[in-house]
Amino acid sequence: MASPIEVILIPALMILLGFFLKQKSILDDNAREILTKIVLYIALPSMIFINLKDANISQQMLFLPILGIIVSVILCIIAYIYCRMRNHSKKTAWTIMIASSLMNTGFIGFPVSLGVFGNEGFLNALFFDLSTSIMLVIYGVILAKEFGGDRREVIRNTITFIPLWAVIFGLIFNVFNIPLFYVAETIIDYFGQATIPMIMLAIGLSLDYGSIKDYLADSIVVSIFKLALAPAIMLILVSLLNIKGMAFNIAILEAGMSTAGNSLVLAVQYNLDEDLMSSLIFTTVVLSVFTLTVIISLLAG
Repeated sequence: MASPIEVILIPALMILLGFFLKQKSILDDNAREILTKIVLYIALPSMIFINLKDANISQQMLFLPILGIIVSVILCIIAYIYCRMRNHSKKTAWTIMIASSLMNTGFIGFPVSLGVFGNEGFLNALFFDLSTSIMLVIYGVILAKEFGGDRREVIRNTITFIPLWAVIFGLIFNVFNIPLFYVAETIIDYFGQATIPMIMLAIGLSLDYGSIKDYLADSIVVSIFKLALAPAIMLILVSLLNIKGMAFNIAILEAGMSTAGNSLVLAVQYNLDEDLMSSLIFTTVVLSVFTLTVIISLLAG
């Protein structure tokens, strides 16, 4: 069995490759956008559907999105208190609150959960990731009210989010035991296998360290919230609710993920502090290599 550092080293090196290719101008933002679209519209939905349609769904999996939302709300409140103490502007405060509470449960959480705990871990991670999707909708509606925007567009984007439909159809095929003919299943499986490397490259291409020095204090604080405090809060919750087994492992592992990449989408869409958000994402992704290694070591031990 691979050691925790080896498990984390695989996605870390793949992310680093994407970052290197960007720095050498071999791939650019256009390539990142193309990769991201392929992942969101083809590869990731295929991976979700093919793993979900034959899965054994446990009752404890259903608690995972609820736990994820609770932790996100707690982190948002803590970040709000921090911003009030620092006298941050409304725009900066919302940037930090979102970055502190939105977890990268998909683009990083999926491959790490799969690498550490196999298909069972990935299935639990699928259910946990629903909490991030729900929080994105909630934040979209709130930000549209606070900074101006179309709430209907937020709902429309959610309804047309292809990975969400992959979950829905995967559950339908699972519950009603609907068979899938060989050619379709094989094609979907092939696309699904391409998901992880494309996700890692896309993350590497999206990293930008240029503004870190200007936001170092906030970046360190948010990293503590995301990478240390969040899994600690989750540990308390799952212990109180007597959550055990794989759901226990995935709840803590996913809670310790870096800031979600979609946070930057919200920052751009609602005119928040984009440079600060980029710094927060970069810092938490880099530091998560070390914190996730510790978390995996403790869970595996």
